Amino acid sequence: MMDKVEAKLILANYTLDIPPTDDPRFDEALALAKRDPELMAWWTQAKEDDSTIQGRLQEFAPPPDLRPALEASMENVSRWRSRRRVLVRYLALAATVVLMVNVYFTFIVDRSDAYAGPLAERAFNYSFDGPRLKYFNKDTTKITDWLESQNFELPGQLPPKFLAQEGIGCRPLNWSDSKVAIICVDAEVVYHLFVAKEGEFENFDLSEEFEYEPQKAGWTVSKWESQGHLFVLTAKASQERLESMLAGYTP
Repeated sequence: MMDKVEAKLILANYTLDIPPTDDPRFDEALALAKRDPELMAWWTQAKEDDSTIQGRLQEFAPPPDLRPALEASMENVSRWRSRRRVLVRYLALAATVVLMVNVYFTFIVDRSDAYAGPLAERAFNYSFDGPRLKYFNKDTTKITDWLESQNFELPGQLPPKFLAQEGIGCRPLNWSDSKVAIICVDAEVVYHLFVAKEGEFENFDLSEEFEYEPQKAGWTVSKWESQGHLFVLTAKASQERLESMLAGYTP
């Protein structure tokens, strides 16, 4: 049965898009939201916020005479200085519109690929903000199969206790040339496992031993290297709980 965490991850993908009519996972998430006033209030507010930002950006549409002004200015720039000033003004406006639209689609619709910095820091920030997943399934075997079907090369061994949990979903992230995979499972809290190819993050301190670092709001990050891959595990949980999740797994 779908829980609130999984429902929120699914609903987050439809704050602007038209909800699907033939997606049983969305239908289940929506049904849960209708039974949970707090979840429905969050989704309603998220839709209103994104719609407001979208509307404000649309107010920056270029003026209808932009193209004629550009053409006239280019043809007569040597003769008419005033038209050159118009050209500069319109070009600045057009650049502003392009920039704002780019920011909107990158950071509002889906900003997953915009995170930067060292891999462990990037993974924590993305986990803390709330990931947007592409594929959902409670079976972790199907999750890993789906990632491989997307041409993502997973290592031969992943933490078995992590894989034994109830799956939520996954997605590839464009954080490197070979991409980075995120896999989420539910074990009272959501655990996020990030997998990347070794050598694509130079500032990753390689170690085959688990390293743990506490983060804000009760979160913990663990990282290690194994089988030519880099791993980062994040969760709003203590170090002891992350150690328990990795028990029985040898990098």
